[in-house]
Amino acid sequence: MNKLNALPTISPAQERDQDEIRQLARETWYLHYPGIITVKQIDYMLEQRYAPEEIQRLIASPHCNWLKIELEQAIQGFGHFDEDASAHSIKIDKLYVHPRAQGLGCGTSLIRYAETHYGRLGFKKISLQVNKGNLASIAFYLKLGYHKEKSVVFDIGQGLVMDDFIMSKTLY
Repeated sequence: MNKLNALPTISPAQERDQDEIRQLARETWYLHYPGIITVKQIDYMLEQRYAPEEIQRLIASPHCNWLKIELEQAIQGFGHFDEDASAHSIKIDKLYVHPRAQGLGCGTSLIRYAETHYGRLGFKKISLQVNKGNLASIAFYLKLGYHKEKSVVFDIGQGLVMDDFIMSKTLY
């Protein structure tokens, strides 16, 4: 049983949060992804996506929004959202909740917050990529009203691929 008892708070991530975000990503990926993707791919993707300069670049971008969710004054999860204003769409580029906080509504809260926020701004669609073998996450997104739009395979270098579903939802 989980021992976190406080209500979660959602706020924009700041540059000062990047070390905690990087550590949370590392812990979450190594607890969740072995068996779905190789450790080699985990190492490679963490290096690409969570390098300090990459996080700084994305936090500073006017087309990105990083949100953190905190329980008991510690970041338990985060989301990174890419805005495409010309297409009136949002991509959930990163959404991770540490296993110790899963089942407490953190992921749902982050997604609902983003859906409400971007819906109010006039965005019409929200989408994401999820590994085809990530059955728990696929079930989570289906439960929240997302549907599988298409199947994609992306070469990410070093002989590695992302074999994903694109899932999406219409915002009202």
